Amino acid sequence: CNLVDPDYQPAMSNQEVLASIADPAYQTELGAYNIEFNVPPRPLPGQSALALEAEVRASLNAAEAKATEDGTHIVMIGILPTLMPEHLESGWMSKSTRYQALNDSIFTARGEDIDIDITGPERLSLQSADIAPESACTSMQLHLQVSPAEFAQNWNAAQVLAGPQLALGANSPYFFGHELWAETRIEL
Repeated sequence: CNLVDPDYQPAMSNQEVLASIADPAYQTELGAYNIEFNVPPRPLPGQSALALEAEVRASLNAAEAKATEDGTHIVMIGILPTLMPEHLESGWMSKSTRYQALNDSIFTARGEDIDIDITGPERLSLQSADIAPESACTSMQLHLQVSPAEFAQNWNAAQVLAGPQLALGANSPYFFGHELWAETRIEL
């Protein structure tokens, strides 16, 4: 999830928001303007998916109520359209040795900056000396545990559903003020 201020600009306040929410299901994510929400695994037969939806909605509503006490809102969108390059210049990364180690190991392995060149209705071409742009890519992920014997049929069904799911729920055409792909997270 993305955190925004009252003007829907990125709010680099995940530590404060997480302290207000005070629920271990919510954790830091790469960007200081991101949080992650996890739910425990469960079987999904019958009405379980509806119960999962109700649980997720209730938890997100409670988290939003806590976040707004400090003037922050939680928004769920693939890429926050108000995110601009200046937001990722300093103080963008969550305070965590995990994320710093991830950044360092990627750049040690690459040995060079990351080139981002996305052409859509507009073009965005830039280099990044850190993994900051990756923090823009948020999503909702549901993981299904299946036996090895059932893997192929479940994988194939997931591939069939992926396109319509993206079309319905995760479109993110704007990044750094440029109109790019209908689902820019994929390219970024």
